[in-house]
Amino acid sequence: MNTLLAEVGKKVADRWLSALLLPGLLLVAASVCGVLLGHTSALDAAELTTELDRLGQRLDSRPAATVLVVVGGLLAATAAGLAAQGVAAGVRKVWITRRPHRWVAHRRERARAERERTGGGGPDRYLPVRATEIGDRFRLVDERVDAQYGLSVALVWPRLWLLLPETVRPVISDASSRYQRSAETTAWGLLTVALGVTWWPALPVGLAMMLTGCRRGRAAGAALADLVEAAVDTQQRQLAEALGIELPHGRVTPAEGLRINDVLNKRA
Repeated sequence: MNTLLAEVGKKVADRWLSALLLPGLLLVAASVCGVLLGHTSALDAAELTTELDRLGQRLDSRPAATVLVVVGGLLAATAAGLAAQGVAAGVRKVWITRRPHRWVAHRRERARAERERTGGGGPDRYLPVRATEIGDRFRLVDERVDAQYGLSVALVWPRLWLLLPETVRPVISDASSRYQRSAETTAWGLLTVALGVTWWPALPVGLAMMLTGCRRGRAAGAALADLVEAAVDTQQRQLAEALGIELPHGRVTPAEGLRINDVLNKRA
């Protein structure tokens, strides 16, 4: 038990340090620069050095105040990290939203026109209905699996995860972690852009972080969706066998898929 607790504590500390404290300290440092320099002297290194020297002189003979400043800085950095986590959750929701409806309709019409121009096929259910490519890529997993097997990914995935080989789970977990980190990068970019109100150099840095996070989010989201769909393709027979569903055709068809959905919905 002591070994387990020590290992858990180490992982929690590593997570706190890498995901919350270090990025939070950078944001706190940028905030201090904004307060001390403002817009007019935003890149004046000499002015920053002078202001920091003054602050150091004030704290030099006051050890208690120095401790409070250090603790306050760590708490502020942690608070910034927690705020970024919350913003990242909001970013992920925005990536899969169906609003604004006009933008969704625009994406849908553009995709339909592109399909007609290239002569591509596919049912209308595959056309965009989400505001972003990330949201549509995730939605397509459910649509394609339903069209091929009659399965609901929302119902199937938790059970299918338990049947995946140990060599496959880390690959999907890594893709999911990359997707989470891309949302966090975007969130830190949003917070940095907000800091641009008091210190303009934060604005271009924040915009660059947002663009990087969104670009990585598209790539990571597509990879995660591909892996989830591939897992369903390769493990759907094992799931049917585990649930006691016979497969007359040697694979799951929409008829067996509906039976599996009924079993998982506990409607048998």
